[in-house]
Amino acid sequence: MMRHQRIRDSAKGAGSLRSFLFALAVATTGCGNAYPAGLVLVAADSSPTAYVKDGRPSGILVDVVTEAFRRTGEPFEVQVMPWARCLAEVRSGRVDGIFSVFKLPERNEFLTYTNVPVITQVLAFFVPADSDVTFDGDIGKLGGLRIGTIRGTSYGLKVDRALEAGVWSTVVETNNVDTLVGMLALKRIDLAIGYRHVVLDAARNYGYPDKIRELSPGVDEIPSYLAFNKQHDYSKVIADYDRALTSMKDDHSFEAIYEKYLGPKVGH
Repeated sequence: MMRHQRIRDSAKGAGSLRSFLFALAVATTGCGNAYPAGLVLVAADSSPTAYVKDGRPSGILVDVVTEAFRRTGEPFEVQVMPWARCLAEVRSGRVDGIFSVFKLPERNEFLTYTNVPVITQVLAFFVPADSDVTFDGDIGKLGGLRIGTIRGTSYGLKVDRALEAGVWSTVVETNNVDTLVGMLALKRIDLAIGYRHVVLDAARNYGYPDKIRELSPGVDEIPSYLAFNKQHDYSKVIADYDRALTSMKDDHSFEAIYEKYLGPKVGH
């Protein structure tokens, strides 16, 4: 049996270890909480969900969270950074919250979740466009391939358990989706796991839309949330946010944000 290897692609990612700060002061009165400077939230640098454009955080999830907190009157700011650093920042309590995260047992130790999903992530495998690899839903049949992942990212219980069990003999860890897609397009890896909108958007942005393809069927659809550290009581913030996000879904402004980035009739 081949020994399980884990390759860290740290050189490329080191240069991109940047965080961007954008103060979104949606309100300054009537907050009545313990955060006089406003909440500090972090999000993974992954277009089209959260990224920096013209010096300002942008993207689907940034817009959704911004509108929700505009409705609650809670001042906040967003920092966009690599996902592993996002988790480290919220775990340490240096920031208040993180979006978007799956509900996982190990994260319950340091995160308190909101109750309304901010996105449902469609998880899929991707291969080079000319690859003859197919997928019938059995992850084990892909075990002989070199798979690429993003460091610190959860891919749901099914894939996470397969990674932990050593189903893939070679796992290449990258710092971000751009590096992941580039390695796949250049055939430095045989397979990548990622979230459909994020991977396809990165491929378009970097000129690789014809060099990779998605395997069907998809692997999973996983609800993902805004969550807060457990070092403070955010119960009122969470209750207000849940009500605001629910109202956005009811009045279709939530759907409108998705359509702004992805076009109409895209599942989320």
